[in-house]
Amino acid sequence: MKNYYFILFFFITALYAQPPLEKVSVKLQWADQFQFAGYYVAKDKGFYKDAGLDVSIQKFDPKVLAIDEVMAGRSTYGIGRSSLLIDRMEGKDVVALAAIFQSSPFILLSKKSLDIKTPRDLIGKRVMMTRDFQDTISVRAMLNSQGIALNQLKFLDHSYNPMDIANGKTDVMACYISNEPYVLREKGIETNAINPEAYGFDFYSDILFTTGSEVHQHPKRVRAFVDATLKGWEYAFAHIPETAQLIKEHYDGQHKSKESLIYEGEVLKELAYRGNEPLGAMTLEKFRRISDIYKVMGLPQDEKRFEGFIYEDTTDQSIPLSVDERSFLHINTIRYTSTDTWPPFNFYSDHDDFNLQGIAVDFWKLIVKRTGMHTAYVSSPSWNWMLDAIKTKSADVALGTSLSSDKEPYALFSKPYASFPNVIVTNKTIDFIPGLEALNGKRVAIGQGYGISAIIAAHYPKITIVDVENTREGLKLLSSGRVDAVIDILPVIAYLINADHYLDLKISGTTQFNLDVRMMIRNDYPELKSIIDKAIDGISIAERQKIFNRYIAISYENRVDYSWVYRIAALATIIILIFLYRQYEMGKYNKRLLKIATTDPLTGLTNRIRLDEKLVECHQSYLRTQRTYAVMIIDLDNFKRVNDTYGHLVGDKTLVTFAQIIRNNVREMDLVGRWGGEEFMIICPETNINGADRLATKIQELINSYDFPHIHTLTCSFGLSECHKGDRVEDVVGRADDALYRAKEEGRNRIYQG
Repeated sequence: MKNYYFILFFFITALYAQPPLEKVSVKLQWADQFQFAGYYVAKDKGFYKDAGLDVSIQKFDPKVLAIDEVMAGRSTYGIGRSSLLIDRMEGKDVVALAAIFQSSPFILLSKKSLDIKTPRDLIGKRVMMTRDFQDTISVRAMLNSQGIALNQLKFLDHSYNPMDIANGKTDVMACYISNEPYVLREKGIETNAINPEAYGFDFYSDILFTTGSEVHQHPKRVRAFVDATLKGWEYAFAHIPETAQLIKEHYDGQHKSKESLIYEGEVLKELAYRGNEPLGAMTLEKFRRISDIYKVMGLPQDEKRFEGFIYEDTTDQSIPLSVDERSFLHINTIRYTSTDTWPPFNFYSDHDDFNLQGIAVDFWKLIVKRTGMHTAYVSSPSWNWMLDAIKTKSADVALGTSLSSDKEPYALFSKPYASFPNVIVTNKTIDFIPGLEALNGKRVAIGQGYGISAIIAAHYPKITIVDVENTREGLKLLSSGRVDAVIDILPVIAYLINADHYLDLKISGTTQFNLDVRMMIRNDYPELKSIIDKAIDGISIAERQKIFNRYIAISYENRVDYSWVYRIAALATIIILIFLYRQYEMGKYNKRLLKIATTDPLTGLTNRIRLDEKLVECHQSYLRTQRTYAVMIIDLDNFKRVNDTYGHLVGDKTLVTFAQIIRNNVREMDLVGRWGGEEFMIICPETNINGADRLATKIQELINSYDFPHIHTLTCSFGLSECHKGDRVEDVVGRADDALYRAKEEGRNRIYQG
């Protein structure tokens, strides 16, 4: 008997055992400090463990470079500088995963008394700088732009001790603006800093990287590591004092004060989110600009080696998800459930008994495709079974239900993806039913657990509700005379009456209650609700209508019972009048909805949705008539500093004022909209690039001379393009976006054409 217990215990243990964590490592490029806070936090908070990873953080060793350790397989991941591009061009299989800092914190620091203020002051000076620092593009480009060769500097081995600046062991030290200046200031030592950014060379820094073989052989592991790392950085920047304390307690190799760590965190946070870029963002265009500068300096570049250099997620995700949401989808396989007895939302057809289909299923397929989630189907033979699956968390999401208070204790609800009126079905001998009051004292069949059942019970207690398994069962009872009416939403009723050939039944009226069809999510998965809501928002009106048309059809009976002609005529007149009135009301409502859906709530300009539609309209017109159109993208320069300095309220008022200026200075046929954040777009039909340039110049002059409340001055960068033969919409917008990028990179407050 003991053996049986042992075997049973063994099987239970195996059933609930978690898969072993995958062991990986990351090599740091400098001594422990806030510069690597995201990695510390991801490990300390369990983000790596949640992603199925056991991560070893390899300490900095001045005798080895991170790139060499990763290429040799002694570390899985590493942190590098823009010099990774040189390694790539030399044939090393390096892949950039994420740029933690959009702008480099790198500076050349010296004692103030030495009066080293410009790059030319470095000639003949002793400079502590590691080999990868020497290859960093911002250093090489700055020196090259000032006509200085590397051999004009006296390089020393880096001691990594900022006090060597004070004690005279070096004249200059390569370091981070977030670290050594503060450390020396704490000691009362004044310094000068030469920052490559001041000379126009501002590039990525602290680039997380790995090998191409790691990306190809372990794509899920790479995605998990990147997501967990970025999640760690998000937490670190959101909790800087807490993170500083963590570093002080567990990663205090440099014996830095907590105050200096907090200062470092604040500086690095600004560099990580500079330009309002997403955390870790990289673009091939920025790396190409780095490559161009290397080329000018005589370092060979091979365009073909850019292919595969920037990491691309292989999932089919097409909607923007946060780091937490991506991490959630990586960790979890989403179990979805549905009944198969609620056509046309969820059902098996007569021709296919294996594949569930319907309106809800088709919406779900779109959501799955656009989020890249992994799914598994959990069958629910009945409505109550489906509710229990969510309640007991044996399923994660149910495809079709309505919001109701009885489900709220155990479920979350998505945004509605469809909305339909609940209608009343009776025997065809019954006249038009003007409302639910007419059913007082009647027996009305409603599916057990359907949300409308509780609503009617609360508002019309004199109606006797007959619980049935589903609406199909209710229609059977109605056809046999055992109930007086059936209530469900219009698509379900229309589908079942046609599919089951109920010639004796008809829709006799509507209720005042509409059903918003939603997805129901287990209540401990708020990330899943957020993901599904984003996907629903991304489904276009045309896509929704296509799904509805696939399953909702209206059929008419050709035979007419002439004894009922006059009644039918009277009834038809009433129905038509009601229909026309409701269409009028719905028209007004839809106009309001359309305005809400296509208007930016802050500025009152059109939003991204309407801009996308207008771009398609202009492009189709161009294809028909060959009349070109122009696109202008405008970005408010350094706008993050406005929010940081004056607060978001002033920032919002500035955006509103800016929107009014450009809206009042374009043609009636031009469309002005908010493209996103502090970026705006103007679409100019029947306009070439020269016309767009004149308009941009006009706007630039207006903005430069305008006295904005609180901030007073503001400048903008402009990217312009026009449509050419063979273009797609993406090509036109892409050229404008590239031009805007160049305008921002080369000094801002500029107008560039793409």
